Formats: sequence, C-alpha cells, structure tokens
Amino acid sequence: MKRIGIISDTHLKEHYPKQFIQPVLTAFENVDLILHAGDVNALWVIEELEKLAPVYAVLGNTDNPKGLLDTPVSRRIKVEKCVIGLTHGDTFREPRIKPIPTAAGNMQTAANALSHFQFEDDVNCVIFGHSHFPLLLRHEFAGRKVLLLNPGSATQKRAAPHCGCAIITIDGSDLDAELISW
Repeated sequence: MKRIGIISDTHLKEHYPKQFIQPVLTAFENVDLILHAGDVNALWVIEELEKLAPVYAVLGNTDNPKGLLDTPVSRRIKVEKCVIGLTHGDTFREPRIKPIPTAAGNMQTAANALSHFQFEDDVNCVIFGHSHFPLLLRHEFAGRKVLLLNPGSATQKRAAPHCGCAIITIDGSDLDAELISW
C-alpha cells in the first residue's frame, strides 16, 4: 500500500521565507510520494517537499520553465497497479475543450486536464490544479470511471471555500482519495 501526497498552486516565490505550510507537512507525514500539479513558482518548494518523500511536478501557467528545468507539462506516474495522470489544467497551452458540467468549480479545468490523457485507456486518476477549487469526482469517460482530483491551493484559496491538499491511498489496483482542508 502506498500513500501519496497531492499538492498544487503553492505560488510561493524565491524571495519568500523558506518555511512550508504546516498543514501540508502534517498531512504528508509518512507519504511514499508527493505529486505537485503546477504553479510551484520556487524551486525551494520542491526541495522542502523532497525532505518528506520523492516529488514529481508539472509546469503550471505561472511557472518559469527556466527555473524548473526538465519539468514537463504533463506526466504519467505508475504506482502499484494504478496509473496517475498529472497536469496543471490551464488553457494556455491547448485550445478550450468542452467543459465537464458535473465538476463544480472545475468544469473547464477538469476537461483540460482530462484531455492530456484522453487517448490513454489505462489512466485511473487525473490530478490537476489551476482553479484553486478542490474537487474529488469519479467521472465516466470512454466507458470507464476516472478519478478527477484537484487538491485546491495550499496557499491561496481565492474563490474556493478553503486552502487544501489531498492524500491518495493505492493498494494494488484500488485507489482511494481524500481532500484535506484548512
């Protein structure tokens, strides 16, 4: 069994004090892996998270690709018998896709994120950020259920009800997720 910490939209700058958000540190105790869905903004954020577990990240629309060398726009991560698609979900790199009406607060963002993996029939979960609005939704897509997960922002709730992160637990091919908020 693996525990995976999910975070997005930290928006912490290089000149900010290098202190990480305590609720994230508490939630990510004993995780095996951390996935960051973009808008990292400062390399030290990844370095702090790597003190807890290995980190995989993707570029967000506010990230400087020069600062996050070799960081892709989307990636696939295999954990046990599950495949996770990780992307930011913004519309700056691709044309608009038809929104997903059941993805409250994330209709366009969820559709954009899912579009990165639409031809990959083995993806069990698509993780994204961008909207700062948390979402946990099992969505029927191409005859199968795909978990759509947006942890919200760990630092800027904006229009969302709170800041947050998430934990995914994978046991073989069983995948479960929970949103954590503060």
